[in-house]
Formats: sequence, C-alpha cells, structure tokens
Amino acid sequence: MDEKLTRDKEELILDAAQHRFASYGYSKVTMDEIAEDIGMAKASLYYYFPTKETIFRSVVQHEQEEFLSHIQTVIDDKFSASQKFSEYIRLRIKLTEQLNNLSPMHQQGWHEVRSIYKDLFTDFIQQELHRVTRILQEGKKNKEFCLEHPQKIASMILHILQGLHLRFFRGYDQHAISESDRITYEHDTLLFAETILYGLCKKSKH
Repeated sequence: MDEKLTRDKEELILDAAQHRFASYGYSKVTMDEIAEDIGMAKASLYYYFPTKETIFRSVVQHEQEEFLSHIQTVIDDKFSASQKFSEYIRLRIKLTEQLNNLSPMHQQGWHEVRSIYKDLFTDFIQQELHRVTRILQEGKKNKEFCLEHPQKIASMILHILQGLHLRFFRGYDQHAISESDRITYEHDTLLFAETILYGLCKKSKH
C-alpha cells in the first residue's frame, strides 16, 4: 500500500481544512471533522498530518506558495512595471484577507496560531521582497520608474503594507473584523499603491 501523500489527495485535504478553518476558526475545528468532510479515515488523516497545527501550517504555506507563484507569473509576463506592481497589490490584498479568514481572529483561538504565522512569514517576507524588488528594478531599467535603490524602496513598501494591515486588523482578540474595516483596508492599500506609482512615474518623466 502506497502511503505517499499524492498531490491530488493533499489538495483535497487542504481544501477541506481551509474551508473548516475559515468557517469556524482554528480553535473550533477538529481533525475528525476534516476527515469526515473528505470521507477519509481519521487514522489516515493523522498519518499524513499528525496534528491540527501541522495541517494548519500546510494550509497557510499553500496560500503563500500560491501567492508567490502568481506574482512570479505576473513578473514573467509582458505587462508594464506599473501594471505588475498594481497586480501585486491586488494579490497582496487577496492573500491578507484569505489568511485572516483562515482563523477568525476575534475568536479565542488567535493565540494558538499567532506563533505559526510569525514562524511562516519569516522566509515568506524575504521571497516577497525579492519579487517586489524585481518589479521595481524592471521599471527602473525601462525608465518607467525613477528610483535609486529598488530594494530599499521595496522594503519600505512591505513595511507600510504591514502597517496598514495592523492598523485595521490588530484588534483580532477583542472583536470581529467588520466589513467596513475590510473595505477601508482595501481602499487605503489601493490608494497607497496609487500614490507610490504616481511618484515613481512622475519623476521618471522629468
């Protein structure tokens, strides 16, 4: 019997787990429920994912990998650097909202996943920084952007995006995130991106 976790089976498990976490929050989801959702014996699920934390980590990593893959596709395409940056921002907003939905942060389970997010984002941020830098370098090379240090600007952009996220979602353990908070976060993030592009492109025209 082949116990290797195939790609199709992994996708099935992670999709079911993602739906559960997004619907009920980390603390209220059980491995039994995930196994039942996909018609898998509990013992088999535990063979592939020994703990709930393991499967939650895999779900978050899957979202991160999808995001980075999409950004790489955008970078490799024949869009302008401005279009690539705008698409990056759109995908970044989508990722933020998807990860927030994985464990409704106002529920008591937030403290259980805080360390998981912190651990997984250490390497992820470096990969994201590399991709944003690539976009800015391309804009500089094509004389679409006027900037001296693409990596430093990329780092600043990531810091501000993280700040916007914290501004609207830092009250995880006190209350539910309202739709108005989500809309404001999206609006302000898009406005920030528009401002950055305006400055970079305007300077390049002088």
